[in-house]
Amino acid sequence: MILKKRSEPPEIFQLESLLQRIPFNHSQFPHWTEKLRRITAGFHGEQRVDSFWQEITLPIPHYLIHDLFIKKKHSTHQMDTILVTSRFILVLEIKSISGLLHFDQQTRQFSRTNKDGSIDGMRNPDDQVRRHEKWLEQFLTERKLDLPVIGAIVFAYPSAVIQSKAGNRIVIQSSGLPHLLDELLASYQQDILSKALTKKLAVQLLKLHSIKQLPELILPPDYFRGVFCPKCQKGQLHYYWRKWACKSCSFSDPAAYLTAIEQYRVLCGPTITNRQFRDFIDLKDPAVTSKLLKDAKMPFEGSYKDRVYLIPGKNRGTESNSIDFESI
Repeated sequence: MILKKRSEPPEIFQLESLLQRIPFNHSQFPHWTEKLRRITAGFHGEQRVDSFWQEITLPIPHYLIHDLFIKKKHSTHQMDTILVTSRFILVLEIKSISGLLHFDQQTRQFSRTNKDGSIDGMRNPDDQVRRHEKWLEQFLTERKLDLPVIGAIVFAYPSAVIQSKAGNRIVIQSSGLPHLLDELLASYQQDILSKALTKKLAVQLLKLHSIKQLPELILPPDYFRGVFCPKCQKGQLHYYWRKWACKSCSFSDPAAYLTAIEQYRVLCGPTITNRQFRDFIDLKDPAVTSKLLKDAKMPFEGSYKDRVYLIPGKNRGTESNSIDFESI
């Protein structure tokens, strides 16, 4: 059973919004473009690994939790996938990288050799898994549960060629996930937890999940203002006769401005005023802007003249913080 599905990282929408509104010649444009590429590739790799779970049938009580983010006082744990079973807990660190990969056990360095012969030093995924294993072991100890914790590194694509392993660490290609589960079931044949306790443990883990805050980005003064066409990705939409229309294509939609409100939230903050929204979408008429904000049905504070609207976090580009534990 999947307790928490994987959702698109909100950073993707944030970076797409930023790149749509800054000039190509901006000094940070290449940096943000590359960051978007990496985050998107990572998400697609995780989705690829997720698809292999459909081939796996487990004859024991089990619960899957994707993208578990746990915020502690001085550190965080972001675990790509956790499988809680009645016999063991499996935690996966998923990597969407290519090239010749080398783990150095003495220096704890992890490197990649590219096709052109260049070498990139990267964060060691073995160390990341070790951190997660230790935290989970402590979590179980506090609840007086003696359940094995197994960490594995999964490379999403076959273009990742593993030259040297990370000691005894389980390192596999994503296609090997079904085989790994068969091996674990053969190695751990006795149930340690009942079905009810397995479920209780998984829910306790899920309740620790918190929303990862988006990084703060600063729009340059010369950012592009307006509501942009989602169809042709070229033109700026113009508002007339109560709808937004694109002059470059046939697209029109009276609710197209809602995307701009979502962009404002991830780029500028969770509150917005009439003046701020007028400036953001390049609309001159305060009365029209007031109607648009009212039609968006957002909660607000203050009187008509000094009204501040609260942009809900449930919009696209953010993760919902509501989990119905009663239905689990």
